[in-house]
Amino acid sequence: MPKGFDRATAVICTIAILNTMGLGLIMPVMPELLAGFQGGSIAKAAAIGGYLSLVFAAMQFVFSPILGALSDRYGRRPILLGSLALASADYLMMAMAPYLWMIFVGRMLSGASSATLSVSNAYLADLSSKDDRTKLFGYVGAAAGIGFVMGPFIGGLLGTYGPRAPFYAASALSFAALLGTILFVQESLPEENRRPITWKIINPLGPLLSRVQGVPLALFAVYFFDALAGFVFPAVWAYFGAARYGWDSTTIGLSFGIIGICFVLTQAAILGPVAKRIGNLNVAALGLSLGVAGFLTLVWLQSGLFALILLPIFAFRAIVGIAIVGESSAQVDPDRQGELQGTFASLGALASLVSFPMMTQLFAAQLSNGGSANTWHSGAPFLLAAGLGSLALLLLIATVKPGPTTKGDEAQHDHVENTGKTK
Repeated sequence: MPKGFDRATAVICTIAILNTMGLGLIMPVMPELLAGFQGGSIAKAAAIGGYLSLVFAAMQFVFSPILGALSDRYGRRPILLGSLALASADYLMMAMAPYLWMIFVGRMLSGASSATLSVSNAYLADLSSKDDRTKLFGYVGAAAGIGFVMGPFIGGLLGTYGPRAPFYAASALSFAALLGTILFVQESLPEENRRPITWKIINPLGPLLSRVQGVPLALFAVYFFDALAGFVFPAVWAYFGAARYGWDSTTIGLSFGIIGICFVLTQAAILGPVAKRIGNLNVAALGLSLGVAGFLTLVWLQSGLFALILLPIFAFRAIVGIAIVGESSAQVDPDRQGELQGTFASLGALASLVSFPMMTQLFAAQLSNGGSANTWHSGAPFLLAAGLGSLALLLLIATVKPGPTTKGDEAQHDHVENTGKTK
């Protein structure tokens, strides 16, 4: 089993980069592209963009458990190949789309193919020990952060060649990842560990109705409420920065870059060693605590400079989800890793479906009803995020006792069992 960053892991991380980078590439040009379909109206383009985000998240929500279940049945490699091929063709179609409905179809396909992150994590889980999984999941998270940093920057540069140029670039990158998977990624799931597909497994509402065997339901709840809180950043951060601190697009882009860089560093360099030392659940509790404190600070913070300085704290709180996934993966049998990762991806997509409209509408309602940008009114979404993060922390403390790593738990259990046998 690989314990480090090998060639296959590099390809999996490349897939993670492309998932976030492909989204980021097209973000700077979407207003111009959509305005072209709406007679030049930016207001109408923004409304259409909101619907496109909703369609993307809905498809991701539906297809995350389906792809995870398919990978448990037919193996990880064919699902990765099919999804990457679909993504490449999808971006190419949107690059040439003459009609708005084709953009909607493209975003639907993008949402479906972006669910490959769940299959990627299942692939790494197949080839790693329980001790190494959190570290490898951290690599994937760091790769997603790299894509988050690079995507909008490169997309903005390519946008100078026209609003469709980033789509061609995203298609080419997806095709490159497809070739890398063909050449360097071998099947990781043995035939004896494969299992049939059932409706219960692929039902996107399954995480709300049941749980993957071996994982406490509380961990899924903690993951969901943490994700609800965390989506406050992509939902309202740009608007908040402009309203509260008077930031222009350059400063807003810089702030997202800082978040992404810190996200990469915490995922790649900090998560693994810290989780091995204090345990995944203690890492999650620490991240949730820092996140709540940071959210509450932003509600009233008046200095844009201090807001930028605080961003590394939010980058650290982003490891909560990966710590929860790492802990859960260690408790699940090999033939259920795809189901587990699909469940978490589905919960994340569901959280985005709920959080984006909830946070944006709360922000807009507070300001449109007479609230000042310099008071708690503009920070209301962060106050709500603090409440959701506190709920996740209370659930973690009340229902799951944070302790040592899974390896330590097993060692302690074996020691107690052996002592009992001796007696």
